[in-house]
Amino acid sequence: MKILIQANKFQRLAAEVSKYSFIKQGIKDVEIINLEDQNILIKNFGKKYLRNGKLTTYEYNDLQSFTLLRFIPTKLSIKDFCLIVDPDIFAVTNPIPEIEKILDNKIDIFCTKINDQLRSEVMILNLKKNIWDFESLINDLFSQKIDYSDLINLKFIEKKKIKIINNKFNEHDNIRINTIFLHTSNRLTQPWKEGLKINFKTNFSKKYIIKNYIKYIFRMKYDEKAISSKYIKHKNEQVIKFVCDLFEEAYKNKFIKVSDIKFALNNKFISKNFFNRLRINY
Repeated sequence: MKILIQANKFQRLAAEVSKYSFIKQGIKDVEIINLEDQNILIKNFGKKYLRNGKLTTYEYNDLQSFTLLRFIPTKLSIKDFCLIVDPDIFAVTNPIPEIEKILDNKIDIFCTKINDQLRSEVMILNLKKNIWDFESLINDLFSQKIDYSDLINLKFIEKKKIKIINNKFNEHDNIRINTIFLHTSNRLTQPWKEGLKINFKTNFSKKYIIKNYIKYIFRMKYDEKAISSKYIKHKNEQVIKFVCDLFEEAYKNKFIKVSDIKFALNNKFISKNFFNRLRINY
């Protein structure tokens, strides 16, 4: 099965480590799809689209500017099932045996459902079927015919074409005994970003942000995600260790190079806080 990992400049090193996590499990056909190589998306930087009914600008310099790549597999020369994941997703174990148990040629899309929303950050796609046309989707988004939220939550797809799979394929910020993919889904606590200034938009209202600032000032319980200007330490030490170990192994096995690490540090794609946790000497 073809494995595709999305990336942009901010998450390219993480994507390389994600790729290593799959190869470590014995999977050889793994490819990174870089945002910077996709002209159809590049030409839309700076344009407006609808997100939850509000006009939003598509900005390249956003941590998650890669997310539209979730829909690119139909544009590629793949005629079978493929798996596409975000760059902050790592294989904890070999996913193929579990994937083979759920495959069904009648189904177009296999994905998880969390908090009553279909999730597109991990998708198994049946490319033997005509699921969607990538360019048409992008054109519809930027002509404001479809809302980004409906796109990203797969609301434009008939329910009968979707099969919901176990959340072990998309374990958010936790590693359990049956976890297949670790997804460091909380952007604020991605281990390799700890201490850097955040570079993504939040969708909190001004009222909610002010409310949490007031709670912070009066030492009440507050939502750190709403007011933090920097990436913070992940709450789960097991997750931190797992990610650190993967980065170290990827380096030692020559999947990432000294030049990659220096470039990421210099451009603040990974933080010195995180690098100092690693047992890497160069």
